[in-house]
Amino acid sequence: MRAFANVACLCLVLVLGLSLLPQPAVAGPAAATVTASLVYVGGPLENRTFRFDYTVTNNSLEPSIGGFIIFFDADGLNRADFVSYTAPTYWEDVFVTPEGPDGSWNVEWDELTGVDRILPGDSHNGFSVTFTWNDPYSYPGSQGFEVWNGEAFDGETIWVPGGPTGVNTATWSHIKDLFR
Repeated sequence: MRAFANVACLCLVLVLGLSLLPQPAVAGPAAATVTASLVYVGGPLENRTFRFDYTVTNNSLEPSIGGFIIFFDADGLNRADFVSYTAPTYWEDVFVTPEGPDGSWNVEWDELTGVDRILPGDSHNGFSVTFTWNDPYSYPGSQGFEVWNGEAFDGETIWVPGGPTGVNTATWSHIKDLFR
């Protein structure tokens, strides 16, 4: 009986001790989210052209979102080259950074007039970037982004279900090129 009491006492001490440890923080919903839809535009396997279409959602930021930036080649692998961009109305103040030494670059959209900012609970689409992807063995993946409303908030893009669209089926010449 005494052994049982010792074990029960030890368990009680462990349970109480564990309950006093700080609990891990549970992340709340993101202040802003960016969904990305990848579209295949064309080109040979080793130099394909894609377009990302973005939708920016303001989940809870006050004041409203007035800027958005999307990062390419942040991993330093230098697989994407800028081709063009589109911008929604009133978001035409766009800056494309030149490639850095590691091949990274980004596109930044700003809404400077104050008439079309992204209000809490609202979404804007019409942001897109067309680029050349020079890695024949992979597809572009999730990207880092930043939105701001006087403060900066960053995150990773969320893929819209369906993934790459319009990709040509493999031809015998594409398959042979893989083994050359």
